[in-house]
Amino acid sequence: MNKIDFCLDLNERQNEAVQTPSQYVRVVAGAGSGKTRVLTYRIAYLIKEMDVVPWKILAFTFTNKVAKEMQDRVINIVPEASKHLTIKTFHSFAAMFLRKEISYLGYPSNFTILDEEDQLKLVKDLGVELGYKKSDTVIKKAIAYISKQKLVGRYPEDISISKETFADEKVCLELYEMYEESKKKMYALDFDDLLLRTNEILSTYIEVREKWQNRIDHILIDEFQDTNDIEYKMISLLKKPSACLYVVGDPDQTIYTWRGANQKIILDLENIYPTMETIILDRNYRSSQNILDAANKLIANNRMRVPKNLYTKNNRGKDIVIKSCPTSRNEADYVARTIKKLNEVDKVPLTDIVLLYRSSYITQEFEQAFAQYNIPYRIYGGQKFYQRREIKDLLAYFRVISNIKDDISFERIINVPKRNIGESSVNKYKAEAQEANLSLYEYISSIEPEDSEAPKKATINLQNLIIRIEKTRKDIENESEIFSKILEDFIYDIGYREYLLKEDDGEDRIDNVNALFEDIKHFIKNNPESKFEEYLNNVALISAQDEVQMGEFVTLMTVHTAKGLEFPIVFIVRLNESVFPHQRSLMEAGYKGLEEERRLCYVAMTRAMKELYISFTNDFSYVAGGTLTPSQFIKQAGLVVKSQPTQSGGYGYSDRRPKTIFFDDGPSMGYESQAPVRQNLVPKTNDVDHWMVGDICKHIRFGRGVVIKVDGGGIITVRFDTEGVKSLMGNHPSLTKGGNEA
Repeated sequence: MNKIDFCLDLNERQNEAVQTPSQYVRVVAGAGSGKTRVLTYRIAYLIKEMDVVPWKILAFTFTNKVAKEMQDRVINIVPEASKHLTIKTFHSFAAMFLRKEISYLGYPSNFTILDEEDQLKLVKDLGVELGYKKSDTVIKKAIAYISKQKLVGRYPEDISISKETFADEKVCLELYEMYEESKKKMYALDFDDLLLRTNEILSTYIEVREKWQNRIDHILIDEFQDTNDIEYKMISLLKKPSACLYVVGDPDQTIYTWRGANQKIILDLENIYPTMETIILDRNYRSSQNILDAANKLIANNRMRVPKNLYTKNNRGKDIVIKSCPTSRNEADYVARTIKKLNEVDKVPLTDIVLLYRSSYITQEFEQAFAQYNIPYRIYGGQKFYQRREIKDLLAYFRVISNIKDDISFERIINVPKRNIGESSVNKYKAEAQEANLSLYEYISSIEPEDSEAPKKATINLQNLIIRIEKTRKDIENESEIFSKILEDFIYDIGYREYLLKEDDGEDRIDNVNALFEDIKHFIKNNPESKFEEYLNNVALISAQDEVQMGEFVTLMTVHTAKGLEFPIVFIVRLNESVFPHQRSLMEAGYKGLEEERRLCYVAMTRAMKELYISFTNDFSYVAGGTLTPSQFIKQAGLVVKSQPTQSGGYGYSDRRPKTIFFDDGPSMGYESQAPVRQNLVPKTNDVDHWMVGDICKHIRFGRGVVIKVDGGGIITVRFDTEGVKSLMGNHPSLTKGGNEA
């Protein structure tokens, strides 16, 4: 093999990280420091220079998109590794593992993976069985409860309730039990199950654990700061004592603790492995120095971190633009006008521009402004391609072809296209199938049409559909053609295209169907030996960021979605207290919540390559329940607002400080803090945790009112006697509760 000259492509620190002989390595890689390059070259170095066979290497990444990019880069350096690399997300690895090993748990290898929409439908249906309506709040509670329990690895059998800690907790546990039983009957798993069941098999069956451990000599993990306890347990189970562990991450970019990420894992790793080597990558290749200076000053206020100071050999770049706007509409108009000028006068392509925000509700006024100025845009985090109705329909058909016990998918397509089968008939089939202890598909295919209480014609129609599905399954199993062609013929045969064409937007939906088949063909081309179930598995694991595509439009996305991406020009909008940092994060998590919000702002800033625009408003916010003030992060980043608009739109100099919340109870994590300890000004609330429609309340500014709606997240809608209808945070100190009197 030819030697690789790493010095040509890597700086000194990167080269050190790639060629280190240490068994345990922690690479603390700052934003834009080339961590993907380091991981790629590390894998290539192991194969080419250390003679490690490719199939002995297991690498984890954060998204499927990054996994594919990294695999392509490694193959470009080491072409002989093309068929033997395993670079996957935790979920995609777990799915692959379970396809091979799930028989230990009594499941077949063609199990179905449920998405969030499937989960919600299943829990709603189970709630109806218990006598609840699908819209009842207990359904939302149960969904949240199931998610929370799985986040810490608890199944129903691991839970006992002696005294309820919240209303309906026992009902939630009952629904959780029914949910698990229903999934098992359908041979279905949800996303959390993929990790939990993998760990269950590895923990329980020594022969399986040893088999997989013997396959792996090197484990490499990208974005390690966002690893959760369950993922780390999987790593520990897969790692034999002699295996090498190589992790790359940045504690300053831990932004997913709300879904289980445990920052302590990367911070404490050197205590778990005392011989661990830590290498810090602090040279940034993405941003200008002005942008880095602000980001460095901001994040230095955090204590739970490994200190580092990003620098670049790029020029200082343009100054960061800070804009204070009197109202939210003024802010949207300012951003739209600025983008229009950048595009038309400065000739900046729209594809170079991204709008980042803390929460999705913020986009409305910006969308209106973009429409007014005729600026094309695309929002990520809205409806994704694989969640569109026609795509979900086809995937439901495909899943039934693969797994006849998948009641959720079969119920979805029972009357799509129209087969004159009403909801009452479906309910009869479901009750009869349950009594017979069969799936819907199995029951309908096994009976005589007159055996069901449902109309005979409906049963005949469904049995004809089942005949077509069976033929399609056999054709796929026999590999009579590539499965994309078999599926396409099936969709034509059942009249699905004609069904779509009857709708007003039918042509657009047909285009989406065609795009799906192009996707299938592309998958087959790149994975010629893969089976039909592997394609379904691949689709089920698509994440939001995997669908991000650039084009001649402005991109709008939350900061969470932007993780790992970069853009020449970044607008961070609505950088206000209570918005960013988010009020709820501070209320629920205190100092830790503030640090995470600051990390999130740091991530937003470091997405920018050349120009960074920051804006905030001085408008009244019904969500925050008061007048908005500039975010504390602006001052902490060393940025100065020289002028501030008045409500009338004029400008006058103001040195007004934002209403900032500081905490002094944050842990030091053993690292020296660069930030002074602030006085403890813990936010006050009105101590009201529960509101009901009809409650009387009083607001310091708006006076007396009646609660007319209670939303999730602690938001209530109030009709005030003199101020009209307003939405407020139910725990805001300006509100007091006055009882239920008329």
